[in-house]
Amino acid sequence: MKISIDIKHQLVNQMQELLNEKMTTLSKAMEETIESMQNDTKSSAGDKFETGREMMQIELNNLRVQMSQLQQANHDLAKVNASLSTNKVSFGSLVKTNLGNYFISIALGKIKIENQDYYSISLASPVGKILKDKQAGVDVQFNGKTLKIEEII
Repeated sequence: MKISIDIKHQLVNQMQELLNEKMTTLSKAMEETIESMQNDTKSSAGDKFETGREMMQIELNNLRVQMSQLQQANHDLAKVNASLSTNKVSFGSLVKTNLGNYFISIALGKIKIENQDYYSISLASPVGKILKDKQAGVDVQFNGKTLKIEEII
């Protein structure tokens, strides 16, 4: 199977949809947490109330951190030029190896396109670091296995 620019476009689109879904889910969770905090009335058990409110505040802060990370990932994904083809592995490259296909962009894990698995990884990942700046035809070692770079788009 040959990889193509069309596959890169499909990957970017599917990844944007996935990020948008995650952000929508997080937004709803944040709204529900804020609503719970506002609806939580102080009872005679003051310490219990304060502990509950503090727990909700911690949850809200965690959700905000996650949202910030998703927004950054979305921003980084927007920098991918899916129409660009390179001869060296770099940000935005789609790399076919003998052991799998890697889309060097943001870390979102496995994505299936046309019954084929693609692993969305960042350049900062262990595999990303090893593949960076390599060309097709090069063999690299990773976890005791040989990755042969067959094609780069």
